[in-house]
Amino acid sequence: MEAEWIPVKEAAKLLEISERQVLNRIHTGKLKAKREGKIWLIHNSLSEPNDEAEQILKGSDNEAYIKLEETVELLKEQLKEKDKQIEKMQEQFSETQKASEDASQRHDTIVMQLTRQLEQSQRMLTAHQEPWYKKWFRKKTRDQ
Repeated sequence: MEAEWIPVKEAAKLLEISERQVLNRIHTGKLKAKREGKIWLIHNSLSEPNDEAEQILKGSDNEAYIKLEETVELLKEQLKEKDKQIEKMQEQFSETQKASEDASQRHDTIVMQLTRQLEQSQRMLTAHQEPWYKKWFRKKTRDQ
């Protein structure tokens, strides 16, 4: 029966790397290891903790992986729906903006026309008015 924990020297030979690289992998958490006194012992699987989790998830018969895939597909579909909704809202916004610009232009046109009519009527009134002194003298002469 194989030992469950092996020293750094053996792990380096099995992985075909230096002892320093094995220690670096231990310190970065890439290798399962424990310390007994001054000696580091590496689990004989020599697998990184993250590799095991990926292997479990990649298993085709694993229910968690299948559920995860289904969730991802569902989220992708929801994202497509949201994209469609955003496109529709952008179209509605541009239509509303165009209608607002048209209404603003009509408003400006009406204001300009009313201003011209008001100016014209004021000119007509001032053209027909006589100075105050003429009216005053005329009234006096008529009353007598």
